[in-house]
Amino acid sequence: MTRLRPILAAAFAALLLAAPATAADALSETTAVEHAPARTTPLHLKVQELNFTSYACREDQPLVCDVTITGPVTSNLSTTPGTADYTVVLTWEGFEDSPCNTVDETVVFTFDAGTVTTHSNHRDCPATIRPGPRIQTSFTVTGGTGAFAGATGSGRQVNVVYNGTISF
Repeated sequence: MTRLRPILAAAFAALLLAAPATAADALSETTAVEHAPARTTPLHLKVQELNFTSYACREDQPLVCDVTITGPVTSNLSTTPGTADYTVVLTWEGFEDSPCNTVDETVVFTFDAGTVTTHSNHRDCPATIRPGPRIQTSFTVTGGTGAFAGATGSGRQVNVVYNGTISF
């Protein structure tokens, strides 16, 4: 028996080293779920019209306005039209007669299969003033729900047309 102790101790140590450290590790080893790889596809969104639902400038910052806008949208992601809901912080330039402004916008595009959320920040000026025309900027896909859960991506926004790629 004395000669077996070192052999049993070595075998026990080998079992401990090979075993998961915690019950959670053991569970994760037996319940690991493989996720499907993200699918990347072209993204095309076109807002048909803009309907301003609120516009309020801040009392403490009168050149900064909070704006909400909604409108119908079409997309290659859906066979039926959806809705675009904009949340915008609009900052007017602080000098007289300036035709330019800065826009920080988040848009939630809602379709039957889920939502896609985008974000962009742009300085808008008329076409006759640099950087004109009104909206030419990049956007980022920051998330989604339903069929578009966990969406990421990016592209170019020109006025209310968004072209890029999306992965979900």
